[in-house]
Amino acid sequence: MEPKYTLIMSTLQDRIDRGILPVGTLLPSEAALTAEFGTSRSTVVRALRQLRTQGWVKGIQGKGRLILGRPARTLSTLPRRIQYLLQADRHAEYLGSRDLAAPPQMAAILRVPPGTQIYGARYRLSLLNNTPLALTTAFTPYCLTRERYLLDELESVYGRRAHHVTERWGARLLTLQEAEALSLAKRRSVAVALITVHDAGGLPFLAVNAVLSREAPELSQTYDI
Repeated sequence: MEPKYTLIMSTLQDRIDRGILPVGTLLPSEAALTAEFGTSRSTVVRALRQLRTQGWVKGIQGKGRLILGRPARTLSTLPRRIQYLLQADRHAEYLGSRDLAAPPQMAAILRVPPGTQIYGARYRLSLLNNTPLALTTAFTPYCLTRERYLLDELESVYGRRAHHVTERWGARLLTLQEAEALSLAKRRSVAVALITVHDAGGLPFLAVNAVLSREAPELSQTYDI
């Protein structure tokens, strides 16, 4: 017979997966869960402790337990190209940030109304010989301070935990500003990538737009594409 605490765990996990208990909200109180499942408080506490240990929820002092969603794969399990571009703030040159009104395309990606104020931060990635390799711009609806790494701040301050990412690749002509930033003598067609980070509920909360300066053979070595 399944232990009562594991039944509580699986029930809550199913509700989180189906969005009945949305990511970013608080779990019902211990008292409410004890009454619902007709069990002891210690059994409920044991189930909640296991959910926290596995990464489904985290405790918020004085408030309760914040729902993080189904635990994600660690970034180290993602393809190298995604790790590299997604974590540019950890190893690239910071070029600046600003608040801006979301243009229609980015508003659609982040699922916010066009014109909504979003935060954008730009970075320049370089090879070991300091040759510029890529420009990345991170966009999010949340205001960031740069006191922590980008993904860490989104999780610790806003409860936005990366669950899965999507990526799209294409090509376009560089703008004059991008060509200058990448130390290219002239505008040319380059590869572009869009990486979008979603929480366990499927809500996108971070989009990283990358413009690559290298040709296809070099990209294949650096980005595994």
